[in-house]
This record gives sequence, structure tokens and C-alpha cells, in this order.
Amino acid sequence: MKLLAAALISLTAAAAEPPLIVHYNDRAPHHYTKQGVPQGDAIAKVTVALKAANIPYELRNTPAKRQLVLLKANEQPACMLAWVDLPGRERTGKFSEVIYDDRRLWCTLATPDETIKRFNGVLLRNP
Repeated sequence: MKLLAAALISLTAAAAEPPLIVHYNDRAPHHYTKQGVPQGDAIAKVTVALKAANIPYELRNTPAKRQLVLLKANEQPACMLAWVDLPGRERTGKFSEVIYDDRRLWCTLATPDETIKRFNGVLLRNP
């Protein structure tokens, strides 16, 4: 009974969680938009991990410069796809595990640590 209650609480929390906005820009073959639909191996890997971690999400095609503005503003939880973890960047955001070619999600500081932890857990189990 306790297990069922815990599962229901977990599902309720996930349903109440606002979607994590994942911004990407066109960089075929890893992430791009075709006929209005996000495509590519990195998009697939990220969406599979988000679903497996029960993280609601929304994908948005956003120019890289605009992504930097969003990171600096830090107004809401959001992640930027395919950024390299360079020295000093951790001051403006949090990085996920590697998605491809040393590229990661670079998330705003407003993104809950628990969200990144759940996402990383799935990535580490399914490299």
C-alpha cells in the first residue's frame, strides 16, 4: 500500500511540474527542425531521457545568442542543447552529462537540481 501511495505522489508531482523548456538551434544531423518537427540524434536522446525521467518538456528552436540571453536572465527553468562545459560557464548555469561530442545541456540556475539529477541518472544508465 505504501508503494502505491508513493507512486501516486510521484505521478502527481510530475503532472504538476511545468514543462522544462529545452532550446536548440539547427545543427544537422544532431538537432534541427524538419517540417516544423524537431529531428536528429541529439533530440532523440534528450527526449527519450526526459520521458524516462518523467520530466515534462517542450522543445523550442532558438538562436544561440538568444539562448545566452535566457541563461543570463535566469528567469525560469530551461536548458540549452549542445553546449560545451568551458571554464567559467558554471557561474551562469548547470551542465548535464554529455549528450554527444562533449556537448551537454546547459541549464539555467533556476532549473531544479533534482530535475538535472533525474535527467543525468537516465543518461548515465543509457549512454
